[in-house]
Amino acid sequence: MTHIHGTARNQTLSSPGEKPFSVQGGKVIYIKVHKLLGDDLAEVSANGQRFLAKLETPLKAGERQWVEVKQTEAGISLQLIPSRQGDGEGIASKLLHHLSISTDEKEMTSLVSDLVKDKIPIHKEMLVFAGKHVTGEDAALNLKIIVEMAKRNLPFTDRIFLSMKAGESGDFISMLDTLASKLNEVGGDGSTLQVIRRLQEPLKRNISENLVIKALTGLADSSQTYANRLGRFDLLKSLGFIQNETVMNQWKEGLTGMILERVTSDGKGGLAATEGLRSGREQASSVSGAGTKSAFSLVDKWMNILTGSKTRLEGTEDETPEAAAKQLVGLAGKEKLVEMNFSRLEQITGKGVPSSNQEKIFQMLHHQTVLDLTEQLRGDELAKVLKRMIGDFGINYEAQFQKGYEIQGQTLKEHLIGLSQHHPSSDIRQLADDIVLRMNHQVLHSQDPSPLLTIVQQFPMYLFGRNTDITLQWTGKEKEKGVIDGDYCRVLFYLNMKELDETLIDMQVQHRVISLTVWNDHSAIEALSQPLIPDLKKGLEKLDYQLSAVKVKKPDKHESLSEKILRNESNRTFSGVDVKI
Repeated sequence: MTHIHGTARNQTLSSPGEKPFSVQGGKVIYIKVHKLLGDDLAEVSANGQRFLAKLETPLKAGERQWVEVKQTEAGISLQLIPSRQGDGEGIASKLLHHLSISTDEKEMTSLVSDLVKDKIPIHKEMLVFAGKHVTGEDAALNLKIIVEMAKRNLPFTDRIFLSMKAGESGDFISMLDTLASKLNEVGGDGSTLQVIRRLQEPLKRNISENLVIKALTGLADSSQTYANRLGRFDLLKSLGFIQNETVMNQWKEGLTGMILERVTSDGKGGLAATEGLRSGREQASSVSGAGTKSAFSLVDKWMNILTGSKTRLEGTEDETPEAAAKQLVGLAGKEKLVEMNFSRLEQITGKGVPSSNQEKIFQMLHHQTVLDLTEQLRGDELAKVLKRMIGDFGINYEAQFQKGYEIQGQTLKEHLIGLSQHHPSSDIRQLADDIVLRMNHQVLHSQDPSPLLTIVQQFPMYLFGRNTDITLQWTGKEKEKGVIDGDYCRVLFYLNMKELDETLIDMQVQHRVISLTVWNDHSAIEALSQPLIPDLKKGLEKLDYQLSAVKVKKPDKHESLSEKILRNESNRTFSGVDVKI
């Protein structure tokens, strides 16, 4: 949590190219007069920002009025727009008339009334743009979106408008499933389908890695029958984990040599590929640059524990054969190759009767691995899944690309942009663009002119047949550019599950002390959550966080939890470094 990065701060799509508030000629703003300085010059403020301007109409200190900004070489002057205070529609009509905008459309009057109520600066280009969208069937929704764009100081362009609107309907799961179906029908675009399948089967790499660990542990176990060990050996070769030229009675030497060659030639880069292994990064830092001798010592240590050649101290859980196999699998760095071959074996073997010892071993280990993950998926394993899914989804692809970052493999968003521009089918082009717009929606919602940084992440989650869109909203002090301070922040986690329906988890962090509120209407939610709290507490302690309380609350029947998570929190206040909500 100490390195939570936003996307919107680097995203060209949503950068208006100006500060959250600027004094520009032609804008209509709501000011307060603080001091009269003489010669019609006054110190005034708008949107909390103070500046000096010339008053074309005399005003009193403390007075609040709507004015139009005029900029000349001599500086800023403010022209009063006469209106009766407290009369929203009257003020709106005056402002529309002043900017030469027709007042015949009641929707335009309603729009300006909403802007006036929230003291949002108004300019003619905004109202001209709004005039194209605040009529017709979607008038009410479009009006709401335009007000939101004005609040966030976003550019008034069709692309931004459509991106904001894209979040109001549909969901990633159904859109992706439909796109995959259409691509299958027309054929081609196998690379796009491959990325979608990675999202639809997020546990594939976890299953393939854990299956290799089980196969390697069984191969090293001398108490197993020779046929069993040979089947596991052949399986590891088919998965690409052990090289084809290796023979059964020299598997240890072959595996050790392969790992050492990778570690010593690839250095830290190779070892860093042990993503998700508990001590993979520690090994990377200790071995990198230390030479072949240190690398051999590390690999030899884990190989001896794996084969039982080394007597481990009682109670050392991290030195079991399973733990050793996990470390060796991480050091080998063949996750992508293994995952690809795993998919191929799945298709070949299917659910039919195995035709060989290797297929029998594969089916047995596959069943055990899926069962284990279904029952025990939590903590590090789930974090790996979420991190990989967010990376594959590629919400901030444009920002990374424009900043020159190296992108590991093509993201879904990159594929979708290509489809929307070049695919021969108009249906696929439109659907791909609709998904891109929906991705942009959350980037735009991460724009926040307040002292806090807000990051919204929404992505599809396919897990054990229970498919849902997940929404994460991070809010907190900006530790450095685009990074939330994990010591003081708030995290909202929303999902809709088949059995539990809508669930919102509200996590508030103060001085690394965490309090959780679970919003859910299920009658048994409190009883179901209680047994999980001790493990949650231990897991947080390992990350140097302290759990103070877990509360379960039922939501208001008249309030949607999905609306609650993205609501504009205009009543937030700040004191020092603490976030008070």
